[in-house]
Amino acid sequence: MTTLSAFFDKETLKKFSTQTIIAGILMLIVGSIGIFAPGIMSLTVVMLLGWLFITSAIVQGYITYKTYSRSFSAWLKPTLSFITGMLFLIFPVEGVAVAAILLAAYLLVDAFSSFGFAMDYKPHKWWWMHIVNALVSIVLAILILIGWPMTSFLWVGLYAAISLTFDGVVLFALGIGAKKMAKEEK
Repeated sequence: MTTLSAFFDKETLKKFSTQTIIAGILMLIVGSIGIFAPGIMSLTVVMLLGWLFITSAIVQGYITYKTYSRSFSAWLKPTLSFITGMLFLIFPVEGVAVAAILLAAYLLVDAFSSFGFAMDYKPHKWWWMHIVNALVSIVLAILILIGWPMTSFLWVGLYAAISLTFDGVVLFALGIGAKKMAKEEK
């Protein structure tokens, strides 16, 4: 018995597989569009971040109002989240440059982490893949930083688009696998 079929009945696997295949195809489409239009994808990412910050500020503000309404310091986080979200929405081009710097910082932290994993896994098979991941992250971070802010539109959009594309491939494959499991289980 396979792993997924051990946890789910045939009907659940059918629903899961169909929904996962649809989600995978949608992510593949959006990711592919973003690869060919990274500037539009960059602006989309920044606008989404802006709305996420604003939504977060509303939720945080509500909780603060209900629990700590008299505390000045408790209002700092929702206020800063709201201001950050508004700045992303009002100045999306500058927001893309900020997102690029954050992406470079993330990639450098990812590289450091991958080197650590490589040292922990070293005696095991495929440990060197963590080194490869670290080196790719460092190269991407350097490319972002060298061209910053002029290449921000390219890198932010391309990174998001490639990530969505690969996530779409994984979801599609997972859905196909679940569909096969549902057919096998009788």
